[in-house]
Amino acid sequence: MMDLTPLFGPAGAPDSREIPFRVFPRRGPERWLLDRDQRRPWHLETWPRANLRARAIYRAATVMGFAGLHLPSRTDVFRVAASSVYGQLAERFDRLGVFLGTPGPNRKFVVYAARPGTSVFVKVPLGPVSRALVAREQAALAELARDPAFASLVPRTETIAGQLAIENMATDGTGHAALDLAEVARIHDMLYTRSAGTRRLSELRTGWSRLHTGDPVPHDPPTRSAIDKARTAAHRFLDTLPNDLRVPCYMAHGDFTRWNVLRARDGSARIIDWELYGLKPRWFDLIHYIASQDILVGRRPVGDMLANLETAAGTLGLVAAEHGWRRQVALYFCDQTLSYCGLYERQSDLHAQAFRQLETWTGILGRLTEAEGPRGGSA
Repeated sequence: MMDLTPLFGPAGAPDSREIPFRVFPRRGPERWLLDRDQRRPWHLETWPRANLRARAIYRAATVMGFAGLHLPSRTDVFRVAASSVYGQLAERFDRLGVFLGTPGPNRKFVVYAARPGTSVFVKVPLGPVSRALVAREQAALAELARDPAFASLVPRTETIAGQLAIENMATDGTGHAALDLAEVARIHDMLYTRSAGTRRLSELRTGWSRLHTGDPVPHDPPTRSAIDKARTAAHRFLDTLPNDLRVPCYMAHGDFTRWNVLRARDGSARIIDWELYGLKPRWFDLIHYIASQDILVGRRPVGDMLANLETAAGTLGLVAAEHGWRRQVALYFCDQTLSYCGLYERQSDLHAQAFRQLETWTGILGRLTEAEGPRGGSA
């Protein structure tokens, strides 16, 4: 079991007591914790239900919970200090569930905390990288809450137990469901309008390659090869463009996906998880909304993915040369590839979706490089 001190406090704290927790799943790497006194599967509130499988599992677990039954788990006993983050939350909320985070430098614990009339997600960073991400999200939400165009689209925040607590927006008919393409484009355009600018390609390349700090960890040859192939494919495409190319950019959400964007009753968006908010090439959020689903959920072949993006551009009237859509698609994949190659180099336990992404990005960038041809001009 990983170190739970940031959540439960020091095991030897004088105000600590033993509490039995269900650990999910029963075998393999731990993903969730649930106090054994909790009858309902509150930990699954931290699980985005962005596809049918996830929704089916959630519904089944919820029905089982009414009878006090749970999905397969094991029981571990932990010492929890009353002064710890979890201890303070337990004083204020009667429904708690813990997500232990995704492995890697970005890892953080997320606690679902609820009582009648309110529920929040409390983010507990585990190191300097995740602390920086949480701070970025807090700053982004504070900024956007002051913008009348965005105030109703982003969650409210507060500080609870010394941590960032984010309003649960999946209530009152708002939940995980695909947005209409026009609504995705509208959100992109709102973000682009408030922050549009340009950056030299050379600046972007430098930023993508230097995004992560710290020394790479040793990887086995297949993993090292997958990272190197993807990075090489990105640089090969970028080398077809002049370094002084002015690239349209904006301050993007950065992870605009079906699991981070909810749909309200009226079809409009409610947007969560702003920790990757930052400068990106134009159309980044729109492209990411489509591509992330195709890669990680639909598992579409490379050719089908590119066709799907082209269809979306046609629907929105973006295929004309003056929009620079195709090149911006390629720059999106270069951004993703170079940024995540740097992350994966510093992550010792890559998950299966990392390899899926690396393989797909390599294939897509190979095709886009062939289509781009020799050095071009404006984006």
